[in-house]
Amino acid sequence: MDAYILRQCRKITAPILFGYIAIGIPFGVMIVQAGYPWWMSLFMSLVMYSGAGQYVAAGLLGAGAGVLEIVITEFFVNIRHIVYGLSLIEKTKKTGRWKLPLVFTLTDETYAVLTATDVPPGVPSGPFLGMIGILDFIYWTAGCVLGAVACSFLAAYGLSGYLNGVDFALTSLFVIILFSQIKSSGDWLPPLLGLASCLVSVVLCRAGLLAASNIIFVAIILGVNAILLSRGRGFASGGAGQLAAFALFVAASLAVAALLVVMQLCGGGESVPPSSGNSGMAVAVMASVVSGAVIFCERLFPFALFSRRDPPPVVRFVARHIPSMVIAILIVYSLKDADPLAFPFGIPQLAGIGAALLLNLLSGNYMLTIFGSTALYMILSRVM
Repeated sequence: MDAYILRQCRKITAPILFGYIAIGIPFGVMIVQAGYPWWMSLFMSLVMYSGAGQYVAAGLLGAGAGVLEIVITEFFVNIRHIVYGLSLIEKTKKTGRWKLPLVFTLTDETYAVLTATDVPPGVPSGPFLGMIGILDFIYWTAGCVLGAVACSFLAAYGLSGYLNGVDFALTSLFVIILFSQIKSSGDWLPPLLGLASCLVSVVLCRAGLLAASNIIFVAIILGVNAILLSRGRGFASGGAGQLAAFALFVAASLAVAALLVVMQLCGGGESVPPSSGNSGMAVAVMASVVSGAVIFCERLFPFALFSRRDPPPVVRFVARHIPSMVIAILIVYSLKDADPLAFPFGIPQLAGIGAALLLNLLSGNYMLTIFGSTALYMILSRVM
């Protein structure tokens, strides 16, 4: 590797270093607090490498979710990567053997750096762009392992309780991502529909009509259909075949959601999932591997199919509308345990979200936003 390229890439990615260490440490803590060994954070980073995706997986694994639910959720959480690939096709045409490593390391932050950075004159684009992705990958993995090892060390001395509430960093991360998506698109409808669909799912769960482990899945079904009915009716105007396919998808997906409610009623109406512990090591490993493969395929999809032709309208529609909807769902899901009718009335969570919005708006700094809002939540949750 050319020393000049490495030196330049280190300068360019320096802000990502601090941001990824800040975001990675809470993820490592979450993994250990969910009952998994420290090396699980390393394994998930190696096979998945998705900040929001790994956070979601850690939360679902800690709640006892199964492989299928985790993989489906990961698919929708990371579907925004299709947009990234579509806009980078031209820039990465001459990267050669560096293209696959570049695709694997294509996260939100790496995408932002790649789109804002020009390859220096006389420097091959493959090593230059690829090294940016590889350095970001190293930063993220180091943060995850550091957090997991620190939490394991504190747990050995009975001090890990001081880290309770650090998982709010996940909510802060989602707030940052959603704010960025709305700012770039100017479209509030998809996140509002996502918020409404998840509220419906949470209400169904609290009424005993839906298992807690199915909240996200049903919310995604409701949200996707709401967006299709409000923004995607153009797909049904292309003839009887397209109309039939449109109606079949809407009917089938809503039928699946209704079936989950019926199954819950037949099972006794318990809103708490059967497993009160984590999902087990075998499920965690399998879910991580399969989710990693799904995420990689989503990143690879636009490069593999549309390097020489334009994507069809349905791909552009999904990539444009679904990501912000899913992130809004995940924000509401992270608040599902807050009771608005009992003290402290969800004040710590709402104050933390408000702080994340304000800090991100004023500073635009990931580290300050995540640490500041998480610290406020941890303090309020202890004193209230």
